[in-house]
Amino acid sequence: MSTYGAVLLETQHGLAVDLRLIMPEDVLALRQLLSHPDVQRHILVRSGPGSASAQVEKLVNRMLFAFDPCALHAGIYLKGQQRLIGIVALQNWNRREGTATLGYMLDPAWWGCGLATEAVGLFLNYSVHTLGITRIEGRCTGDNIRSERVMLK
Repeated sequence: MSTYGAVLLETQHGLAVDLRLIMPEDVLALRQLLSHPDVQRHILVRSGPGSASAQVEKLVNRMLFAFDPCALHAGIYLKGQQRLIGIVALQNWNRREGTATLGYMLDPAWWGCGLATEAVGLFLNYSVHTLGITRIEGRCTGDNIRSERVMLK
């Protein structure tokens, strides 16, 4: 694995979801996901100063258009469908050491359906077997019981 080269995620197919690169045509769904109040209260927006909408826009641009050698974002889509319903990501990816932090979010309309668990499982399998990552850490706030369950599974 090159230290700085771009990684083009190969589409991963699960039973209920597909993981694939987030495309520019997903920008509206991505904005809606990142702006949803039930999602925002669980994500830390560290995009710098500015309004919540400005911070969301910075995240959208970073996920869609900026090359970051320390991150890889995959869109979560219902099996065979085109609408983005979530994201799973490697953050703080240290390619030399084979370590990363796991991040994920899902549209609240799909919470409790097992889709995040399946998406995270697919992504972890890809990360370990294709990207060679040996240590992945996941974190969530103490009140985010659903996210904690996903990580425990």
